[in-house]
Formats: sequence, structure tokens, C-alpha cells
Amino acid sequence: MVKNSFMTALFVSAVLFIGGCTSSGGSKDGEDGSGDGSDTSGYGAGGSGYGSGAGGGNPRVIYFDFDDSSIRSEYDSVLATHAQNLIKSGGQVTIQGHTDERGSREYNMALGEARAHVISRYLINQGVSSSQISSVSYGEEQPESYDHNESAWARNRRAVLDY
Repeated sequence: MVKNSFMTALFVSAVLFIGGCTSSGGSKDGEDGSGDGSDTSGYGAGGSGYGSGAGGGNPRVIYFDFDDSSIRSEYDSVLATHAQNLIKSGGQVTIQGHTDERGSREYNMALGEARAHVISRYLINQGVSSSQISSVSYGEEQPESYDHNESAWARNRRAVLDY
């Protein structure tokens, strides 16, 4: 009886183990299933901020000055274009707020949130419905650059419009 229970448990464990190892035919880690691996979804490793979708080739990355959440005037036309595209398409956008590594984790989460919020408010003021916009702060957790210098920090102080 004990031997029979042991064999049953062993068999069930083996089936579960093998079942857990099989492929679902889905994407591998790091792949979006689009095929050739080209990045058309937003910003990539190069941080260009261009892509397809509601952004329509318009830059999707808005950079900020150190310890600041004010939108630079150079981004007014970029954000106005995003607003018009969102109004026309009725699509959704998530604004991701990011910071450089300097400052405490808590401070950077709040600053990232402030950056996402200021972009959201700008879009709403341009006529985009608030129901089309969500925001998230990543603080310093998802840097564009892992280097520790002013150039890297400048690239990490950003908001990303993710369609």
C-alpha cells in the first residue's frame, strides 16, 4: 500500500514537472512576438523615443532637468502632437515617470510620479480625456543608462509615453 502511494505520488510529480517544462508556443523572454526583433513599440535600447501607434513617429520620451518636473518648452509641440493623436484615435497611453539614481528611493518615486502627472495634466489641458491616460512612477528603478555620469543621469530623467 505504501509502495503504491509512493509510486502514484512519484508519477504525479513527474507529470507536473514535465508539464511545467513544456513550451506554450508563446514568446521567449525579451521578445514581443512581432517576428523580426525590430523595435517599433516606443523607445528601445537606443532611447530614440520614436515608434508606431498613436504616437505616430513623434518622440515618446520627454526629458527633464535635475530635480525638476517642469516641461521644457522644446517639448510643447511634441506633446501637442501626442494630444491631437490621442484625441483622434481615442487610444490609451500610460505615462511612465523616471528619475536618475541620485536621491532616496522614496524621493525618486515621488519625483517620477510628479513628472508623469505633469505630462498627464498637459495632455488633459489639450483636450485628451483623463480616461485615456494612466500614469506610473518607476523612480530610479528602470534607467535608460546604467552609467554613473551626467550624460547618463540626463537620459534617465524622463517621462515615457507608452501606447
